[in-house]
Amino acid sequence: MMEVNGRTSDCNEKRPLENSTSPCEQKEPAESSTNTSVFLNHAAIAWDESKRKWIGDVSQRSPRTPTDPIINWSTTYEDLLSTTDPFSQPIPLAEMVDFLVDIWHDEGLFD
Repeated sequence: MMEVNGRTSDCNEKRPLENSTSPCEQKEPAESSTNTSVFLNHAAIAWDESKRKWIGDVSQRSPRTPTDPIINWSTTYEDLLSTTDPFSQPIPLAEMVDFLVDIWHDEGLFD
């Protein structure tokens, strides 16, 4: 609650829109604005700390060398689905996405 023109006013009070500003929108004098606090996004800070723990120290990693694809160029979608055996080694996500997009293009499912 604020006192405006001798009466108490609530910032959430409904007012006509014509050329009126609510007490909540009025600017404070310049000398009081020096005490404003800086916004700290605690969620972003926590996220960055969690991410750092998850991925580790990037500067200590050796640069990645390109490797041969795990999925053979002649492998079909049916070849992947026809067995319940696990892959001989993990397939990088980027490689699997490229494989699926190529198949979807061939079948007209992806533009």
